Amino acid sequence: MQPRVTAILVAPGGATYLDRTLDGLSRQTRPPEALVVVDTGGKDSAAGRLSLSGAAQLASLPDAKTFGAAAAHGVRLSDPGDGDPDEWVWLLGHDNAPAPEALERLMTTVEVSPSVAVAGPKLMRWGQPGVIAEFGETVTRYGASLARVENELDQGQHDVTDDVLGVAAGGMLVRRTVWTALGGFDPALPHVDAALDFSIRARLAGHRVVLVPDAKVDSAGPPEEFGHGPVGHARRARLHRAAQLHRRLVYSAAALLPLHWLSLVPLAVVRSVWHLLTKNPGAVVGEFASAFRAAFGGSHVRSARRALARTKSVGWSSVEPLRASRAMLRERRVTERDAQVAGVEDAPDPRASFVHSGGLWVVLVAAVVGVVAFLPLLGNPAVTGGGLLPLSTSVGQLWSSVGYGWREIGTGFLGPSDPFAALVAVLGSLTPWSPSTAVLGVYLVALPLSALGAWFATRRVTRRTWVPAVAAALYALSSPLLSGLQSGHLGAVLAHVALPFLVWAMIGAARSWTAGATASLLFAVVAAAAPRSCRPSSSVGSGRSSAAPAAPIASWRCRCPRWPSSRPSSSPSCSGAPGGPCSPTPGSPRGRTRPHRCSCCSRPPRRASTAGRH
Repeated sequence: MQPRVTAILVAPGGATYLDRTLDGLSRQTRPPEALVVVDTGGKDSAAGRLSLSGAAQLASLPDAKTFGAAAAHGVRLSDPGDGDPDEWVWLLGHDNAPAPEALERLMTTVEVSPSVAVAGPKLMRWGQPGVIAEFGETVTRYGASLARVENELDQGQHDVTDDVLGVAAGGMLVRRTVWTALGGFDPALPHVDAALDFSIRARLAGHRVVLVPDAKVDSAGPPEEFGHGPVGHARRARLHRAAQLHRRLVYSAAALLPLHWLSLVPLAVVRSVWHLLTKNPGAVVGEFASAFRAAFGGSHVRSARRALARTKSVGWSSVEPLRASRAMLRERRVTERDAQVAGVEDAPDPRASFVHSGGLWVVLVAAVVGVVAFLPLLGNPAVTGGGLLPLSTSVGQLWSSVGYGWREIGTGFLGPSDPFAALVAVLGSLTPWSPSTAVLGVYLVALPLSALGAWFATRRVTRRTWVPAVAAALYALSSPLLSGLQSGHLGAVLAHVALPFLVWAMIGAARSWTAGATASLLFAVVAAAAPRSCRPSSSVGSGRSSAAPAAPIASWRCRCPRWPSSRPSSSPSCSGAPGGPCSPTPGSPRGRTRPHRCSCCSRPPRRASTAGRH
C-alpha cells in the first residue's frame, strides 16, 4: 500500500499562475490522494476558478497574510485523525507549477529512505524551464541565509540527491507527523527563511532533509513576494535581515543570548556605515528597523526557543557540515561580481549626470560666488588678515622648513617640522614665482571645488538624481567653509575642500588601487590641515601637568599642533626665523617685529614653559 499524500495549495489571488498550477496537479503521474486549496482572497481572488478545479476541499482564509499560516490551516483541515506515520503533505503555492512526474520522483526518494522527513524539488524559473531558480538553502557562519544554487542554467551539474540544511517552501514534501511535532512554520518568520528554519528544526530533531533533482517545479517568485507582488531591494534586505536576527536569537545558547541582544543596535550602526561605503544606502533604514524589531519584538523569540528546545534531540554539530563553506562563499562572490559586471556593461547609468542633473550649474554658480566675494583680493600680492600672513618669498625657503632639522623657535631645538609646513610648501610650489599667490588661488576655487567634491561623493551613495546637486550646494555654502575663509583659517579651508574627495576615493578604494592611493594622499592632506587636537599643557611653577582632553576634529576646527611641554613649539609654519614659511612683518610699533602667527590659525606661537620650573 502506497503512502497517502495530501497536496496543500495556497492561492492568494494571482489567477495568472493558478491555471497552470492546477493543470500541473491534474497531470501528475502519481496523483495525490487529496487536495486542499486555501484561498486567501486578495485583489485577484480565484475562488470561482478553484470551485471548478475538482479540489476535495476548498477553504477561504482571507486573514492569512503568510504562506505558512495558510499552509498550516490546510494541513489541519486535511488531518484524517488516524495518526498514520506514513502520510505526507505536499506544499504548493499558486505560482508553483509541478512537472508531471514531480510528486512521483519525490515519493520514490522518501520511500527508499525512511529517515528522510523533508524533501525538496528543483525550482525552475517560470517561463524558462532551462534555468534553476533555486535548489537548496543554507546559512553562513554568521547565520545569513542563501540559496545553494540559484539563477543557473540547468545542465545536470547539480543532479545528485544530497542532504542539505534546508529546502524552499514551494514544492516541499514533508511527513505529516514531523510537521505536527514541529508546529509548522515559525509565525515570527512571515516572509523569509520560514522553510529554512523549519528544515533546520527538522534536522535538529533527528530527521534528514534532502534534495530531489529529478523533481521539478516551476516557480514565479521568491517567498517575500507572496501576496504582495514585486518587492524592492530595500524591503527585501530588511526582511532578510529581520529573519536572520530572529533566528540568531532563537538558535543562540542561553549564556550568549544577552550578548547577542545587546549587540543588535551597535551592529546596526556598524553595518549602516558599511552600507553607505558600499553604495547601498537603501538598506540603512532596514538595518535599524530589523534590529529594534528583534530586540523588542515581544514573545516571539521566547516561544520559538521553547518550541526548538522541545523537539531538539541532536546537537548543532550535526548540521555544521551543511553550512556554507568559505570556498562556496568565495565562488559565489566571484560569480555574482561577474554577473553584475556583465549586466551593467551595456546598461545606462541610472545615477545622476553631472551636466543634466544640475551638478555643472551648481559648480558654476559656486565659482561665480567665489569670484565675486573675493574679487577685491585680486589686486593684492598676498592674502593677509585674520590668521593669514604672507608666505616666504621663495619656494626654497618654504621647503627648507620641511623635514627634520633645527627649529629657531623660542630657545631653539632640533626636531621634525609641523606636517602642515609640507602642505604649505606644496601649495606655494604651485605658483613658484610668488608662493603667496597660491593662497589667493585657494580662496577663489574653494567654493567650486567644495561643490564639485560634494557632488561626486554624494553621487556614489545615492541613485536619486537631485540629491547630489542639493548636497553640493549646501556643502559649498556651509558656514564652516565661509567662516574659515573669512577668518583666514587656511587649514580648515583645505580640509573642507579635501573631505568630500576623500569620501569619494574611499568608497572606490575596494575596487581600485588608484582610488586607494588617492584616498591615502587625501587623508594625509586632511590630517595635516586639520589634525586631531590632543595637546598636553603644563601649569607653570606648580610642578604639576594636566592633559587637555582629546577632541574630535572637524573640517571647520583647526588648531596649531603643539609639541609636549618639555620642548618648545615646533610649528615651522609659525616660525619667524629665516627660512620659515611666514615672513616677518616689519613696521610694528617701536620697530619691533609683530609676533608671527600660524597660517592656519590666528593665535601666535607661545614659548613653552618647562614642567616643574619654579
